[in-house]
Amino acid sequence: MIFSEKYKPLWTADYRYAIVSGGRGSAKSFTVQTFLGNLTYQERHKVALTRYTMISAEKSVIPEFQEKLILQDVESDFQLTGKTYTNLKSGSELYFMGLKTSSGVQTASLKSINGLTTWSMEEAEELVDDGTDVQACTFDSIDDSIRQKGLDLRTILTWNPSDEDSFVYKRFFKSRGVDITFNGQIDDTLYIYTTYEDNLENLHPSFIKKAQEVKLSNPARYDHIYLGLPRKQNPFSLWKMLTMISPYRVDDLPEMKRIIVAVDPSVADTGRQDECGIVVVSEDYHGHFYLQKDLSDLMGPEEWAATSVGAYNDFKCENIIAEKNQGGDLVTINIRVHKKNVPVKLVHASKGKLARAEPIASLYSAGRVHHVGHFAELENEMCSYTGKVGEKSPNRLDALVWGLTELAGLELKEDSELSIAFF
Repeated sequence: MIFSEKYKPLWTADYRYAIVSGGRGSAKSFTVQTFLGNLTYQERHKVALTRYTMISAEKSVIPEFQEKLILQDVESDFQLTGKTYTNLKSGSELYFMGLKTSSGVQTASLKSINGLTTWSMEEAEELVDDGTDVQACTFDSIDDSIRQKGLDLRTILTWNPSDEDSFVYKRFFKSRGVDITFNGQIDDTLYIYTTYEDNLENLHPSFIKKAQEVKLSNPARYDHIYLGLPRKQNPFSLWKMLTMISPYRVDDLPEMKRIIVAVDPSVADTGRQDECGIVVVSEDYHGHFYLQKDLSDLMGPEEWAATSVGAYNDFKCENIIAEKNQGGDLVTINIRVHKKNVPVKLVHASKGKLARAEPIASLYSAGRVHHVGHFAELENEMCSYTGKVGEKSPNRLDALVWGLTELAGLELKEDSELSIAFF
């Protein structure tokens, strides 16, 4: 792994805080985890690597960290016990922990680590200013517990810039007049900003090709996803990240009652690919709904049909919901090519997209919809789309709305039509 020179100050600079930001493919998490592993070779360090939710740490972040040890050929230097790695050469420890549990945000477990020297939080865009007049916010509560004398202390926030209302942006950028793309140090805070263009040597050509395609087809999305620039929160959008999406995000799934694939097809016949919205959504036995997968991408009809059927098989879905407006019978024909007996439910609506989305936004407001992980591109559409004339159609959001409308049993408008076809 070849690291960008922009990351070098993590190892060499004298700092109390490090804000590591950037777009997809910039190797932020990979680099920070590598640094944390190196840090444990110093004696007396206790390092906490956290995410907002980490119920399934053994399935995600621990294997990711183990990968770094294997690549450096130092796996034998570490011993894993539960969710804690101990460096056998120094005795220093690295804990994997989550801030959010089933009973809410918990800081006591981190604060109880005697002698904590480094707190590193991935996906720090989930941090919120949840303090009161008499109680510190989550960030300050944990940060204030890092006070071991005689050692270098660090708080490292790795984040995918979400929007300008986010806690990290307001605390470390807006209030200090720091540009999001700044690289350098101000007082005790180190800023590192990178993009995939700083990591080209480690990326597959297909990733680079897709980034360039998005740059041409949707510059705003490119800026947010690939350049890591925070979006401005649109006051007219139906969804708000900090109050409707982030608080209800989960890491694991309960037992599901129904699972479906929802498709907003692309039917371009001009030789170029359009973006097709494909999501897997589900319902549990308590009236809550889950976004499990976003498979949306630039695809032609053949590819999106194969992807939809693949998701239907992989997730053992009940059926495929597909919008009929784009393509009509072509939609079912394309799907039928890949699986003759898949149940397909076609939906057609003449009402505006925002009108169709309002009942779904209400479900989010009530805390009944949960994203299983992060879906940056879809969430960007949700928090920015207004329905203005000329605005690019939100294919991912359209698919999500159709899927949740079906699962929630919401009635369509009077001049909408539903038809179901089995092949």
